[in-house]
Amino acid sequence: MAQTMDKADPAFVDALKTNISGIYFRQVEDYTAQEIEVQFRKAVQDPALLADEEFMQNLMFLVRKREVANLHDDVWKIVTGNRLTPSAQVSALKTAFALANEGERGVIDSMEAEAVAVVVQKASPPESSPFVGAADRIGGARTLVALNRLLFDAANRQRTAEQQTPGELARIGQLDKVRAGLQVQAGVLSRKQEILAKPDAHRIADLTRVYMRRSADLKCWAYRLLAEAPTPDSIAVVQQVVSLELPTFLPLSGQSKEEQAKAELDLRLRGIALLEKMGAPLQDKETQLLRDHFQMMRAREPFFYPTCDWEDILDRV
Repeated sequence: MAQTMDKADPAFVDALKTNISGIYFRQVEDYTAQEIEVQFRKAVQDPALLADEEFMQNLMFLVRKREVANLHDDVWKIVTGNRLTPSAQVSALKTAFALANEGERGVIDSMEAEAVAVVVQKASPPESSPFVGAADRIGGARTLVALNRLLFDAANRQRTAEQQTPGELARIGQLDKVRAGLQVQAGVLSRKQEILAKPDAHRIADLTRVYMRRSADLKCWAYRLLAEAPTPDSIAVVQQVVSLELPTFLPLSGQSKEEQAKAELDLRLRGIALLEKMGAPLQDKETQLLRDHFQMMRAREPFFYPTCDWEDILDRV
């Protein structure tokens, strides 16, 4: 007699067939890591759920959002199994990236680069591929090469349209939007690769500068790398940057003395909070600053103590 498949809980399935990102995450936030682990293993045995793009996207999102490390091997089996739709596969790659070590991220880079290269080879619209949208999030050096080729082709298409059909303003505007988006992605990924390629001390210093300058595309990525595995050496570099370079993180003009003093205090507290998060031994004056401004910092907690989970790094636009 054939065994009956142990199916995922219908309530869990229904919850993951709706939007669960951003403010809607509250629908599933009560599921524990253990419950997610159990339901995941049941769900991926169900062919109907594997074929359900929205469900699989959300299932993988939930795993990386909650960082369910015990599902590392299970996610890799899905990623390499070629059983998902493109959008669900991108979500799975993001989750694999979140749970991966450095070597595994190199494999993900290769997979992502190959997917972007297919878009180049087929001359498909970049916006039609979910892999392109994730390129600057999970890609590496190989993906950057493919992304730059895609950008080159997009720029050529825009230029050709402007020369041959100058009256088609809507089409030219769309081509310009696509090219500009790719240019931003290529810039972000290039900056990441530039930082990661540096020797340890220089890499930590640059990550600190990115975080302190609050770069829209990279601040959470930098914070995560700094706070994830601090060492005495990395803490020393962060302390040096925060103490010596603070004025360089302030606007050069356009602020009154009072506004500038407030901005400087905000950044000083942000730097101290980063060091605290990294487990650094704080000086007495730094501890006193935290005490003196405790209420203000609590009211603006995301600025001083950002969560920066994998949704912030891999999904938020």
